[in-house]
Amino acid sequence: MVIQKEQFASYIKQYERLIITICLSFTKNYFDAEDLAQQTFLSAYTNYGKFDGVNFKAWLTTIATNKCKDYMKSPRRTVGSLSEQDYECLKDESHSPEQTLVEKCSFEKIHNLCSQLKEPYKTVAVNYFCEDVKLSNMAEETGQSLKTLQTQLYRAKKLLKTLWKEE
Repeated sequence: MVIQKEQFASYIKQYERLIITICLSFTKNYFDAEDLAQQTFLSAYTNYGKFDGVNFKAWLTTIATNKCKDYMKSPRRTVGSLSEQDYECLKDESHSPEQTLVEKCSFEKIHNLCSQLKEPYKTVAVNYFCEDVKLSNMAEETGQSLKTLQTQLYRAKKLLKTLWKEE
């Protein structure tokens, strides 16, 4: 038996929702159901010669049911579970976009405030707060005593506190 393309297209329109509903009841996933419905219609089209001509709807739903059963048994469908160790590897340690923005704005504000200070407080504040340079490293690089840098940082903090309140 040969089927005309127009006739088969009308069958698709007529039974498309039914077949997708059947497939969806098996898979519980709309995208998988669409794929299986497409496979059902393709199988029906290629095997139309085997159709006895009695009840097209019943024949089509049988094909859909069999496709779904095969899909449910298939190894590619099996869902693997993750161990605690796998979950640890997948954890996102990065900051949220909101937190990143707040940190960026805070950094910019602190950098701007540090830049408003007069020397030597400006250099100490920028190095310490913006570039994360330790006072001991600054002392080695500049040759200044650690006590002097600590005093400058203390005074820079007081000045920054005043500037922060003004903004």
